[in-house]
Amino acid sequence: MKISSGKIGVFSLVLLLLFLAGKTATGAEITGRYTMGYEDREVRDGTRESVMVNYLSFDAQRLPVANLSLHGFSKYAYEWQRGDSATSIYYLYGNHRTFEGRNDLMLGRFPLESHRFLTLDGFHFTQRPDRPFGYSLYAGQPRYMEIHSDRFERQFRDSGDYLAGGKIFLRGVEGVRANASYSREGGGGDVYREIFGIGGGKDFFIPRPQEERDELIVALDGSLDYNPDKSVVDRLSARMFMIYSEKLRVVLQADRYDVRDDYPADRELIISLFSTGREDRAKYIITYDWRPEIAFYQSSVYTELEMPDGAWRRGRIVKGGVIGDYRESRGVLFDAGLYHFNSHLAEANGMAVSVDYQYDRVWNLLVGMELVRINKPLRDKETAKSINVELGYKPGKQWKLAGYLERSDNPEYRNDFRVGLRFDYLFGFALGKAAQRVAP
Repeated sequence: MKISSGKIGVFSLVLLLLFLAGKTATGAEITGRYTMGYEDREVRDGTRESVMVNYLSFDAQRLPVANLSLHGFSKYAYEWQRGDSATSIYYLYGNHRTFEGRNDLMLGRFPLESHRFLTLDGFHFTQRPDRPFGYSLYAGQPRYMEIHSDRFERQFRDSGDYLAGGKIFLRGVEGVRANASYSREGGGGDVYREIFGIGGGKDFFIPRPQEERDELIVALDGSLDYNPDKSVVDRLSARMFMIYSEKLRVVLQADRYDVRDDYPADRELIISLFSTGREDRAKYIITYDWRPEIAFYQSSVYTELEMPDGAWRRGRIVKGGVIGDYRESRGVLFDAGLYHFNSHLAEANGMAVSVDYQYDRVWNLLVGMELVRINKPLRDKETAKSINVELGYKPGKQWKLAGYLERSDNPEYRNDFRVGLRFDYLFGFALGKAAQRVAP
């Protein structure tokens, strides 16, 4: 029987925890979450798919090495019809942090900061001294998460042989941020990508006339990543965040990208994935808390993508809606919104509603519905709709059982109907001598 590297890693981790817990005088304290889900659905080719997915995340503290902690997050999935299995360790690392976080060392597999899809097998060291500047260094083998429509197929893929870099950042100046960074990725003697980056920001607190407590708070930030090999700006970003009278929040952001794989977490590709990777985007979000229970929001994203033929294609998404939070008085949380999408590929208008109803301390009902009217060039209008219902049972703080069903009707593909069960368990326990002292 062939044993996967993922299973070897999980088994080795368990042995390591047991060893460390037995060595410490206080005993390790471990907390985490285990989730098991089963889902049955019909896929686009007409066949059925039944998938069991298990997720395990944990944090281990009070280990024998002072200020050391261990963190892990992994997945094991099994598809019953095909008999396929998949094991992924998303992160598994030790973190040694000194008092007040002056020195911080991560070693193992961890998500790289400010990157949605990149995980690094290596180390990351940060020092925050009393001096005006701190620094961080990292090096290792990069692994990117595959973006796949089938959640079962989302696995890591190897990238270059190495990724290394560092950052210098400003410390001790209240309301002011500044940093300079460098990264280099390569393999087989070639340099895949080299980036120089700078960034900075400042916060402004402006008292309002005749009102001592209310202030207009504005935060400005900007960053630039430059690729010297291609002599292009990889990303140029500017952002303004404003809070007015604790009710009105406004975010304005503008970005220019020239990237391929490393999509930032807040990026919205609203026209097509078949682009050169160059994109200009402007975005704003406005939120207004009308009452403690009611908030209105409106946002828009305007994007231009460069296509392989050199033409720039435009698109936009305009959204607006209301969020209601009546959980304390009536046990209800809801979100209702409208949106408009437009590009050279399609035009659509849609609405989405979700209601979360907490019947009592044990039972919970979640209902969501989305309706989209699609109009494509040279085609009649089509309607896509979906509805999902989830019923949850949570008798205590440690575990919850939920059953759900979802029905989607998309004119571009087959109808989709899926049902599933999900079990969540929160755990926390001690190992070693601490556990022996509390044992009956």
